[in-house]
Amino acid sequence: MKSKWFINLFLVITKLTGYIPAMLLFKPRIYREDGVKTRLPKSFMLVSNHKSLLDFALYLAVFPFRTIRFLMAEVLYNKGKFFSFLLNSWGGIKVEREGRDFSFVADSIEVLDNGGIVGIFPEGRLPVNGKPWPFTTSTAFIATNTDKPIVPVYTDGNYGIFKRANICIGKPIYLTDYIKEGLSEEEQLQNLTDALEKKIYSLKSEIGQKRHRLFDFRHLPMDIARLVCSVLPLILRIKRRTPEGEKYRKRIKGGAVVAANHTSFADPFIVGVTFWYRRLYFLVAEIVMKGKLRSLLLKGVGAIKIDRKSADIEAINKSIKKLEEGYLLTVFPQGGINREDDIDTIKSGAVLMAIRAGTPIIPMHIMPCNRWYNMRTVVIGETIDPRDFCQKKIPSTTDINNITNALFNELNRCKNANDKAD
Repeated sequence: MKSKWFINLFLVITKLTGYIPAMLLFKPRIYREDGVKTRLPKSFMLVSNHKSLLDFALYLAVFPFRTIRFLMAEVLYNKGKFFSFLLNSWGGIKVEREGRDFSFVADSIEVLDNGGIVGIFPEGRLPVNGKPWPFTTSTAFIATNTDKPIVPVYTDGNYGIFKRANICIGKPIYLTDYIKEGLSEEEQLQNLTDALEKKIYSLKSEIGQKRHRLFDFRHLPMDIARLVCSVLPLILRIKRRTPEGEKYRKRIKGGAVVAANHTSFADPFIVGVTFWYRRLYFLVAEIVMKGKLRSLLLKGVGAIKIDRKSADIEAINKSIKKLEEGYLLTVFPQGGINREDDIDTIKSGAVLMAIRAGTPIIPMHIMPCNRWYNMRTVVIGETIDPRDFCQKKIPSTTDINNITNALFNELNRCKNANDKAD
């Protein structure tokens, strides 16, 4: 390991010579979670998801005036003596992933106790086919053995000359605040690791929400529709309530699936009026999109055509992409119009898209109405976060069924509340 003064000098030279090329490559757009100060703590653990080998270079550019000692896998040190020399000169802390050498833990704690900064990618490996690895518990172990905070960071890995990287810096946290009583040491480390992973991936939605302008020429038809919808709750006399009968005041941030019952063709319109302050996409059956003019108008206001008779992978992938970009997506999990308003069964499509995109689900019941001018109530239930049911990247059939059942129960709770109000 190189001495501290040599590492600082080498990093300064690297940043001076590599800053401009890094800016051209990454063109980073930096977002901050609400309440995050521009000035970060003097000593902390920088913990980030892992998209590319370039993540290390990205953070050198994003934090040019801070010396960050990154944990680096042994496979990088095995690429040759010169590369090993560079990693040591940059202050890399070697991690033997396949062995039983945990000296990196002691090295990390020593750096933190001496007032330094340690950078960690808890996934330990690059994603495979776009699917990230689960976080390892070593980060939680280090965090619980030092009094330094964790600064969670999320990057979308959008690197390239003609691309732009989006990074969100979260509020500093202490994992000790997430400790649960009555757990064994192993269970506690896993609990803290799950909490950390959930926190970092929640910043993904922050990026999606903050990058959207109030009005955008690219979404002109959608924004005109939102402007019209902003005054319609008063004209149409739409009441927004919780299942407890209270006025619904929550503002939805970031990407989310709005799962609603479906009793008429007006339902997408009602959802749009309810969430008029957000750009909202909705799945529409291919039969509704027939006709060039109608198709053009519906696409302009956010319709995504889906073939209900087959597994429309293109529509599903497009929907997931919109969720990841921070938009709302309306899905009617009953699969079609049910004018009797019986929620006897629902499909799992909404759940699968929410899991894939890492976004929550918002259950919603729309009161059926015979005439457009009659007052109607929409009941918006408790938000369902799939990550509360399953922390695995690839959920099992049981996990999917459990989340679908939770959505089914919450939709019926909203319906019962609407029935009583009626």
